[in-house]
Amino acid sequence: MNRKIIIVILILATLGIAMFLTMFLKGMKEDPAKNLDNNKLPTVKIQKVEYSYIESPIVEKGRLASNLEVNLSSEVAGRIVESGVPLKVGQKFNKGDLLIKIYDKDAKMDLRAQKSRFLNKLAENLPDIKVDYADNFENWMSFFNSIHLDENVPELPRVKTTQEKVFMASRNILGDYYAIKSAEVKLEKRNIYAPFNGSFIEVNTQVGSVAGMGSKLAGIIESNKLELQVPIESEDIKWLQLNDEVEILDSNGELLCMGKLVRKSEFVDQGTQSVSVFVKLYKNSEVELYQGQFLTARFNGKKIAQAMEIPRTAVFSSNKVYVLENEVMKSRRINVLKRNENSLIFNGLKEGELLVVEPPVKATENMKVQVH
Repeated sequence: MNRKIIIVILILATLGIAMFLTMFLKGMKEDPAKNLDNNKLPTVKIQKVEYSYIESPIVEKGRLASNLEVNLSSEVAGRIVESGVPLKVGQKFNKGDLLIKIYDKDAKMDLRAQKSRFLNKLAENLPDIKVDYADNFENWMSFFNSIHLDENVPELPRVKTTQEKVFMASRNILGDYYAIKSAEVKLEKRNIYAPFNGSFIEVNTQVGSVAGMGSKLAGIIESNKLELQVPIESEDIKWLQLNDEVEILDSNGELLCMGKLVRKSEFVDQGTQSVSVFVKLYKNSEVELYQGQFLTARFNGKKIAQAMEIPRTAVFSSNKVYVLENEVMKSRRINVLKRNENSLIFNGLKEGELLVVEPPVKATENMKVQVH
């Protein structure tokens, strides 16, 4: 029994000694230095408010389009035959080239037959004209001799008297003449010529197919006269004026050519709330530009008096900024004059105030900060 008591006493003594040593060693350990960064104030970047004249360009992307785009339609029906210019999208052509030709041999034969019948009728009536209208016979005779089956009928001689007019009408000479002229016009419509230098942007037919009257055959554009259509925010359109010079830039920001603002839309696009403006390009012969290409336009805009430019990140709630007063941030309202992609032009603060241009994360009113 005494032995058990002795063992318990030894265990308790050992535990007591262990606890004493633990407390003793803990007391000897130095306290770690306090983390001063936890008490460090947020840093901000400030800029002194100073107003001056600011010329802020407007830079927007736009899409190239031809100033002149034409749809080619057939005014007569017939089979399309080879014309010389391939009916392919992207095919270039020059002004006056035959773009589309509709089979015309049967129409030519019909026209020759009409002219032959007309000559026959004139030959039958020339003796009567010589007797009754001798003063105008030479003109009619010259007209008769100038008619050739493979050429357009010349202009009809001028009728001098009412009796001569009645005679021509009663013999249906006038009616036959104008029927021939109408057939000549229809024959010319079987050939469609290029009205300008350009290229095909759409082709809806091919050689061998039949063109219906009024059907759309192809779409062409004038490749030498290109315009850049640029959407401008409605609030910025007031800075742009017609005939302003415009710089045209490529995707790398390099200058391609110059242009001139020639038109402004008078309506706002409902989807984008922008107004389209059109820039006529002064094309450089060394630069290749294409319909549908996206380019950047840099408009000069106008000089703004008594204004200052700051990053958009310095502004919150659309028109508020922070100023620094005795190392404490205070919010102020500003008058926004123009918004750019990454900056903002304003006035409304007193000159000399310290504007916070890089506020801290989760900035609040009356936050104490230090200047970076």
